[in-house]
Amino acid sequence: MNRLKINILTPIPFWHPGTAELITGLRNEGLEVVALDIWEFLYYDENGEIHNLVPYIFKGFAKKVYRRLFRKRIIRKYIGKDDVIDIQWCGFYYARYMKFLSRHNDKIIATPFGSDVLRANTSEKLIQKEIFDNSKAIVLGKNWTSEFLSYFPGNEDKIHNNQFGSARYDFIMGMWSEDTKQSLREKYNIPEDKIVVTVGYSANPVQQHILFLDILEGVDSDIRHKLVLLFPLTYGIDKKSDYYQTLKNRIVSSDFDYILFENRLSDIELCESRIISDIMVNLQSTDTQASSIKEAFAARNVVLAGDWLPYGFYSDFDVLFFSSSLDSFPEKFVSIVDNLELHKLKISGGSDSLNKFASWKSIIPEFINVYNSIR
Repeated sequence: MNRLKINILTPIPFWHPGTAELITGLRNEGLEVVALDIWEFLYYDENGEIHNLVPYIFKGFAKKVYRRLFRKRIIRKYIGKDDVIDIQWCGFYYARYMKFLSRHNDKIIATPFGSDVLRANTSEKLIQKEIFDNSKAIVLGKNWTSEFLSYFPGNEDKIHNNQFGSARYDFIMGMWSEDTKQSLREKYNIPEDKIVVTVGYSANPVQQHILFLDILEGVDSDIRHKLVLLFPLTYGIDKKSDYYQTLKNRIVSSDFDYILFENRLSDIELCESRIISDIMVNLQSTDTQASSIKEAFAARNVVLAGDWLPYGFYSDFDVLFFSSSLDSFPEKFVSIVDNLELHKLKISGGSDSLNKFASWKSIIPEFINVYNSIR
């Protein structure tokens, strides 16, 4: 059998850290892994170098025409006949090339991230069907498999339940201690009597930060004064957008103590931001399995999320997870704040079941099993 080579079709540079971390993990296991962006004509080679496949003489509209005319040639040239193709981020626009791709090489896996499906409209989902019909395997989280199949029935036998891990989860598990948390709280000038509440995990409007600020307006002042609100706005940020400007003005003009992260953070800084937090609140409109939630659990946070999000499976792990309807959210949040010390006594962090679900050490072998299954 030929050496296993994985060719990942995905936007480059990788906007999802899970793709880069997966590539690193697979390479550490001795696999050859490359990535190809068939839209922007960027190629991530075996050495981690990104190559622009458009000749430099083509600019603007001419560049767009070149890509349209030579896309099939690029696919033939940069995808080997024996490669295993993993489409990560299954945007409906891949559908138009699926039949061509499967004739060239039918060892195709689809790895939808979640929002590529859940936020697609009805007509886009009808087009997306072509992607999954032409794939031999589909990798997605168990928590939204039934919803996926409601959109794309007939794919039951192709499903492999797995998800991205998080390098930051593994980092946090290795660095967390009470002493570390205390020293980091001092580093970020957080008073000992304050409770740090992380609000969402990006600057995307779907996080609904302003909705949570509205909820807090109805909370008693003695609870409000206990809080430091932490806003991680380093991902999905558009500082010129109306939403961002409205949110920042609202935060700055409020009477809350707050920490606002706007500039890109290193992995270690992201881990620190998880560790200094006590409670994570997630009110976003849609999601599947955000890595930030797993990282919050590793950092011994209590997590409170909207009950419309598919997070119920976290109840099977040894973590402090609560969900609530929007109407009951203020009451549930206040209860968590009032009983935080009791909750902390129950949090061990990093249970075996959670590690199997969130750590790359467990997840990488499962990806390899899927890749081998379609060769």
